[in-house]
Amino acid sequence: MNCFEIQERIVDLIIGDIDPVEKELMIAHINECPLCAEEFQFINECIDVCCSCPDFEEDEVYWEEFLFSVHEKIALTKPKSPFPFHIVLPVAAGALGAFGIFYFLFLKPAPKEIALPKPNGVDNEPVYEVYDLTPEEQQEFIKMINQKYFGE
Repeated sequence: MNCFEIQERIVDLIIGDIDPVEKELMIAHINECPLCAEEFQFINECIDVCCSCPDFEEDEVYWEEFLFSVHEKIALTKPKSPFPFHIVLPVAAGALGAFGIFYFLFLKPAPKEIALPKPNGVDNEPVYEVYDLTPEEQQEFIKMINQKYFGE
């Protein structure tokens, strides 16, 4: 039996309106579970206080109403389920992964579209590759570089 079932039947256990087999199961659970033991002790004390009143008249309707009110209070104080992280986290991870794939397939700019900053002092003159020059132009270019940077 679980705690919810035990707490619903505690009043029946105290009153004695329960099967012997079920009584043994409930007592074993109450001895093991501190929450149910506390609930059992509280309801038992409440019933003792109610029965010890001199003007208390016990009838069947009273216990039915009392039992109904106890069941109602237990249902209202039922613990709320925690936030369902086991559902939300995989969904969020899947959505993030789908967005990443969508970005890399459809939104990522091609290398040609990326704007590179222009270095300072460089005009918009075309730049020629050294390998596009003829062998005589390459020799002349190498001489110019050597003169400018190495003083030759």
